[in-house]
Amino acid sequence: MSEEISETKPISGGTDDLYGSLSAREKKREEEIASEDGLPRNYDINKLITFNVFGVYGGTVFQSRILWKETMMMGVLYWSVFIFTYFFRWKGFSEFVGKESTIRAFIAMFSTLIGLLLSFYTALNLGRWWQMRLAVQNIVEGSKKLTMMVAHGCSQDPTLLQNINRYARASLYLIFCASQMEEGGDPPRKMAVKAGLLTHQEVEKLEKANLHMVYVQAETLWAWLANWVTRLHDQGFTKGPPHYCALMAAVEQGRSGVATIQAYLETPIPLGYVHLLCLMVKLHNAILTVLMALASVMLAGGSKGFQPVGVFRTAFRAFFMPFLYNAILILNSEVTDPFGGDPGDFDWNNYDVNLTMSGKSYVVAADELPDCIGTWKGNKGDAAQKKV
Repeated sequence: MSEEISETKPISGGTDDLYGSLSAREKKREEEIASEDGLPRNYDINKLITFNVFGVYGGTVFQSRILWKETMMMGVLYWSVFIFTYFFRWKGFSEFVGKESTIRAFIAMFSTLIGLLLSFYTALNLGRWWQMRLAVQNIVEGSKKLTMMVAHGCSQDPTLLQNINRYARASLYLIFCASQMEEGGDPPRKMAVKAGLLTHQEVEKLEKANLHMVYVQAETLWAWLANWVTRLHDQGFTKGPPHYCALMAAVEQGRSGVATIQAYLETPIPLGYVHLLCLMVKLHNAILTVLMALASVMLAGGSKGFQPVGVFRTAFRAFFMPFLYNAILILNSEVTDPFGGDPGDFDWNNYDVNLTMSGKSYVVAADELPDCIGTWKGNKGDAAQKKV
């Protein structure tokens, strides 16, 4: 039905991995996931709602170097202002700074506005993140649906079924590679060859269709599957036009998933809004740090003497609020591209294992039917009588 694939080489050296992209370590992980009934390894919410949350570090915003650099800069600004004004405090300093309640009211007005803008920005980014997750699921489900309907309604040709699964995995792999590609590194299509998901011949044909646009190449793989479905229909393997339309709908589901991801990644939130928001956050952090440093100096001397609780309160706010706002901005930057390989991003291996094992399971299910299905013959006479 199609030409034999002779250029694909197994990654881990085994003959069973002819169409696989899993390394030895990933194959071990596949077995572990399989032994756990395919349940993904997510974080434990029960741990986060207790005091154990203070011991969680991996995959959190605390791993961001940018966050700690920004916090260090705010610390340098705070202590510079505090030390200078503390040692060179002039007469009437408390009247110059004003009441602490007045300072808090000014900061609260600023913080409320930024909080609203940050909330809207975060909700928008998380919504886009979830839509990209659904688009990935469309690619996965398109492959599963197509494999199931072909294996149980058209043909059990291993070349056909293996290539359906391989092309779907390759299209998703190209998306991950596009986000994780390093400058000067191999293009995604070349990386797909090394991963065993595409052959050199297929890459050459992809380059003839489109040389540089990765997402177009990922969609082209689904166009090849659409052509294959049409060949099945033309050769009489389908059960008629409705069956053919259902197969094409499965192909379109996978292709539309690629198009949706491309639309979100290539259309960021307007620059003007993001620039204004980030500018206001940085301005707020600087003003807050300076004012809290002055308030700390005011509470560290004068007629009332040193007030430890007041100094601690103002110093804590000087560090906590900028830290929080910077952390929210960093979290937003991470979810804008969930394919980049960050600790909180989508895990390619999970989807690859899911697609690989589902494809194998659907094919084997055609030969390993339970007795109630395998021995069922049906009774046309009873069915016709019930219909009447």
